Order: sequence, then C-alpha cells, then structure tokens
Amino acid sequence: MSTKTKARKSVTITVTIALILFSCNTWDDYKIKYRDSLRQVEIENVERMRLCRTPQNGYRVYQCPKCGSKKYVPFTCKSRLCTSCGTKAANEWAEKINHKLLKVPHRHVVFTIPETLREIFMDPDYQKILFQASKVTMEDMIKFSNKESKKKIKLKIGMIGVLQTYGADMKKNPHVHSIVTEGGFDRNKNWIHVEFIPYKGWRKKWQYELLTRLKKEMPRCRETNNFINHHFTKYPNGFVIYGKRRFNKREGWSMARYIGKYVKHPPIAESRIIAYDEKQVIFWYKDTKTKKKITVTMDKFEFIQIILSHIPKKNFKIVRYFGIYSRRGYKHRQTEFSDEESKLIIRSWRDEIRRVFQYDPLLCPNCNTEMELVEICYEGSENYPTDDETFSCKPPPSNRNLSQQERMQLIIALIRKNQNGGGANIEVVISEATDRGIYREQILNDIQHLEFKGYIYEPKTGEIKSTF
Repeated sequence: MSTKTKARKSVTITVTIALILFSCNTWDDYKIKYRDSLRQVEIENVERMRLCRTPQNGYRVYQCPKCGSKKYVPFTCKSRLCTSCGTKAANEWAEKINHKLLKVPHRHVVFTIPETLREIFMDPDYQKILFQASKVTMEDMIKFSNKESKKKIKLKIGMIGVLQTYGADMKKNPHVHSIVTEGGFDRNKNWIHVEFIPYKGWRKKWQYELLTRLKKEMPRCRETNNFINHHFTKYPNGFVIYGKRRFNKREGWSMARYIGKYVKHPPIAESRIIAYDEKQVIFWYKDTKTKKKITVTMDKFEFIQIILSHIPKKNFKIVRYFGIYSRRGYKHRQTEFSDEESKLIIRSWRDEIRRVFQYDPLLCPNCNTEMELVEICYEGSENYPTDDETFSCKPPPSNRNLSQQERMQLIIALIRKNQNGGGANIEVVISEATDRGIYREQILNDIQHLEFKGYIYEPKTGEIKSTF
C-alpha cells in the first residue's frame, strides 16, 4: 500500500535585470565583447545600478537622541535600469503631473508611425520631429473640432508628450504618448471646451506634419523624395492615432503613472522575465493585436543589448511640455481651473517603506525613539569608509560580496528556519539577515523581488504564513 504525500510548494526567485547583469561576470564579459559599440551613458547607468543601496554609493547616518544607536542608509542609484528606483521616480513624476493638470477633461492620445520609419526615428536627431508634428496636429484637431464657433479660432491647449522607443516585445517602436486638454484658452483667456475630437479623421494630418518635417531634415536628393512619396502612397488613410481614452482630473494620477513608467523604467517589467539559466533569458509579452501571451527565448547578451539601446542619450528630454503646460504657459492658467495653490506632496523613502511594509525604518529598534539625521557621507569624501579604516561607530558589515541571488537564497532559508506554527516573523528574519551582513533596507528591497508560492505576507501581523 502506497502512502500519498502532499508535495510542498517551493519558493521561487524573481529574475531581475541586476541578477542577469551581475551574475556569472556577465556585465564584464559584455563590456569586452561590445566595447566598440557601447555608449558612455549605458556604462554609467549600469555601473550606478551596481552600487544601488550600497555604502560605496554614499549614505546618510541617523542617530537615536535617546540611546545613541546609529543607522546607516545607503543612497539609491536612480539608474534608468533599476526597477526599484524607477518605480519611485514614476510615482513622483505622476504626483507632479497630476498637480500640474488643470481641472478640465483630458485625453490620452498616442501618435504612432509605420514599421518602415522606426529605425530612422531611433536617431535622437530625428526624434524631436515626433514632438513637433504631434503638437501641431493636436492643436489643429482641437481648433477644427470646436463646433461652438463658426469661425475656427486658435486655442492655447495643454499638452504633455512622452517619447517611448519600444513596444511590448522590446523591439524598436518609437511613438509619442500624450496627455492633452479637451479644449483650450482663446485670446481673451476664456476656456473653450471641445468634447468631441475626431482623431480618426486627423490621421492624414499627422502623416503630413511628420513626413514634411522629416523631408526637411533628411538629405536633399531623389532617394529622399521617393522615400517620402512612398509613405504617402502606401498609407492613403494616414498614420494611426489612438485617442479614445478620456479622463478627468481625479483620474490624472493613474494616467500620469501609466505614462510615467516610460520615463524612468527599463523597457521590460521584471515580472515578465520567466527564467534565466546564465546563458539565455526567457520572458513573455502580450501581443497588442491577438491579446495572447508570447514567450521569447533570447541570448543574454542580446537581451542586455536591447535594454541598453533604449537608454536615451545624455540630456535628451523624452518629456516635452507644450502650450498651457509649458514654462511660459502659466499666464493662461486661471484659478478656477488650476490646483497650483495646493501643496505638492512627494513621499520620501521612509513613507514608501511605511506604506508597503507597515514598518517605520527611522524608529530606534532599542527604545522606539525617532532617529535624527546627523551626517551625510558622499562618495569620495574624507569620511567615506574603506576596508582599511577603523571607525568609532562602524557601519554594519557590507553585503557587497553577496550577489542578489545569494541574498535572496539566504532570506528564504531564514524564513523557512523561523517558521513556527503559523509563520515566520519578518522582524526576526530581518534581524538575522542583518547579523549575516545584509543591510536592513537592502533586505526590504529584496523581499519585494520575491514571489512566495505557497506563502502569504501579512503586514498587520508581520508574519509570512504558509497556505498549506
């Protein structure tokens, strides 16, 4: 007689971009293999990401005024490849944009281009044309959609454009996401609302504005004329514009957050990376036409090359503000439409940790007193710690010798070790991981990258409980 045993579900590790880059010496090998094509901005973003939340990147020192205990909080990297920093940056950007939006209806409009033009518009020198053409097209769409006036008048609209250079499959696909006001101010600064915008009818306008500007920038020759004429002939209905999504001020943060992920985030969410075997990366994306999930297997160097190619060149602005939302547009804003008198609130790293983990990182673990900032140490300063130096109050041991995968495996082992009946207390896990050389903030960051299959984290009780 055979005895059936219930299989215990395993804990899996989310494959991160940092794990792909820095495990098995992948990044150093990539730099050698692609040294002739690597851009300096790509190297800077990856190297910053390597030092994210490590003392080598600088840190703040907090001290308890009651018992004198110190806490060292390393700086983040703010790299375009770091999803943790990107999430915070996208949230802050969304707060700023939502604060800036007028209390009028808006439209989310996407300006796309054919596949045959994508390679050309990957060049930053041509990408400004996308912004210029979309702005003029949108102004005319609003102007000629005003049915209240028999005479078409020019309105001062508000428009925020964000350039995205990739699609869901990470392939080259430059297009512009824009937040546009439904209407604008006339010369007398009166607000004129335009409810219906026939964006389908303005595809030819978008095509004309884009191609004529592109023709002026390209070399003057017969090949250029034939190339431009071909795109007028091949697409008689114009280039596609999507503009169905309409939203009000109260939905402004959600819309800005949706668009803001293109500002700082890498071109793929880490949740879409299925596996990595030190040679190949497997990820999935949803096809926009069929709505089906498609799985892609890619060489690790090709994967890295693609995500690096979408990092914009230094000082290039992928966000542009036009009309009312430009720096000079404040003259047209009116009190009844604006929230600028209200206070803009940006959450700090402390607020984010409290929101996610229901844990205050600046409360002294010994006496529960709020700690105070006493020192800021920047990289290269005289107080910056080195291996040979001795400090009166030494920081916790560095985890720089542990890879992300090793840290996560250690954390998982501690969770399993401390499971007592109902679950493992997260404070106990953090305390033991800290004793083994991992910074507290690094532990919390790593926990966010763990997918617990068969485990549930309950913030109210502070436990990670088993579901079986």
